[in-house]
Amino acid sequence: MFSKLSRIFTRRRWIGLALLIVSVTAACGPAPLGTGWPAVSLITDSCGDQSRTSVMISYTDRIVLVNPADGSAAPLLDSDCQVRPPDSDGKLKVWDFRPGGGRQFYTLPARLDENTLLAVAYDQRMFRIEIDAARPDDVQGYAIAGLTGHTVAEPLLTEDKVYLGLSAKDLIALDRRTLTPLWTATTEHGVWSKPLLADGVLYFASLDHNLYAVDAETGADIWDLDLGGALTSTPVLANGKLYLGSFARKVYEVSLDGNVLSQYDTTDWVWGSPVIIGTELYTADLGGSVYALDISNGLTETWKQKVAAGGIRAAPVVTGDVILVGARDQKLYWLNRADGTPFRDSEGNALVRELSAPILSDVLLVEPGNGVDIPEPYVIVSTMATGQILAAYTLDNGQAMWSYSFQ
Repeated sequence: MFSKLSRIFTRRRWIGLALLIVSVTAACGPAPLGTGWPAVSLITDSCGDQSRTSVMISYTDRIVLVNPADGSAAPLLDSDCQVRPPDSDGKLKVWDFRPGGGRQFYTLPARLDENTLLAVAYDQRMFRIEIDAARPDDVQGYAIAGLTGHTVAEPLLTEDKVYLGLSAKDLIALDRRTLTPLWTATTEHGVWSKPLLADGVLYFASLDHNLYAVDAETGADIWDLDLGGALTSTPVLANGKLYLGSFARKVYEVSLDGNVLSQYDTTDWVWGSPVIIGTELYTADLGGSVYALDISNGLTETWKQKVAAGGIRAAPVVTGDVILVGARDQKLYWLNRADGTPFRDSEGNALVRELSAPILSDVLLVEPGNGVDIPEPYVIVSTMATGQILAAYTLDNGQAMWSYSFQ
C-alpha cells in the first residue's frame, strides 16, 4: 500500500492533515474506529402533512439525525406523527442507526425513495434504512456481488442505477433495485468522491491523477485527463465547463471534451469541490488559504487570503457578503466575500470561533422555515470530537446556540 502512496502523492511532507495518510493506510485493511471524517447534510422527511428538516451526520459507527433548532436528538415518530413513547427504561426513542459488527461510515446515505435511505459502510456493505423507523430491511446489509474492499465515496443515485467509487480503485454501477453490479469503470487508484452526472455522461475524479468521463449507461470510456496530482473531490459544472482542484496545487477549468482550458496555481493541495456563484469561484486549500477566482474568461484571481493555521478540506459556505470556512486548526472563520479579509464583530474583533477538535466536514447553513424552527440563520459545523460532534452558531454574529455529542 505504501508504494501506492508514493505514486499517488507528488511530494513528501507533513501537511498537518494526518488523517489523510491514516485514512489511506486504513483502506488496506479494517479501519480503526475514528480514522474517518464526519459527513453532514440536511434531510427533510414528511409525516402526514408535516415536514421536518434535520441535520444528518454519519461518523464512526452510526448515522443520526439532530434537531437543528436546539441540537437535541431527533425523536422517532409514530404513524400519527407523534413522538413515540419512551422505552421501558423511560428513554426517548431517537433516530440513531448503528448496524454493529464494527462497521463504520465515511459518507452520507443517498435517498432511494420518500421513506428509504441507502447507506454504504466502509466495508462496502449496503443498508436500506427506513427513514421513519431508522432500521434496515436486512440487519446484515447487502454485499456487492463479486467485490471486496472499501469505500469512502458518497453514492450517486439515478432512476435505475447506483454509482459508487471504490477507495482502492475503480467506479462501479449497480442496479438500483437489486444492488447487483452492472459495469465497472477502471482506474489505477481510488475514487474518493461522488461522481457528477450531466447529459448522460458521468464525470469522476481519482487518486490516480485523472479526471474521467464515461458513458453513464454502459461505463464505456469517453476520455480521461491527467491533472498532475491526486483528485479527491466532485467536479463542478458551470457554464458548460468543469471546475475542480488538485493535489498538484492547481484549480482547473476543463472542457466537456476533456481539455484543460485554464488553470490557477494554489499554495497547497486542494481537496474540496469549489463553490461557484455567478462568475465567481471560491475554494480553499490544505495550507489554510482561501481563493476567489473570476471565471468569466479563464481563471483570474480576484483575491487570495491566508486564513487558517491548519488545512481547509471542505468547500466554503458563501452567503450574502460573508464566506465561512472551517479548518483543521479547530476554528470556524467568517470572511468578507469582497476581499477575504476577516469579518468583524460589533466590537471590531475578527469573527472566529474555536471548537474542540479539527473541522474536516462541510459547514451547513440552515435557514428558518421548511420544518426548521429557528429565529434566524444558523451555521452548523462538525468536528472530529464525538464530545462536540456538532455545534451551531448564529450567522450574523457567531453566537453559540448549541452543541451536540454522541451518546
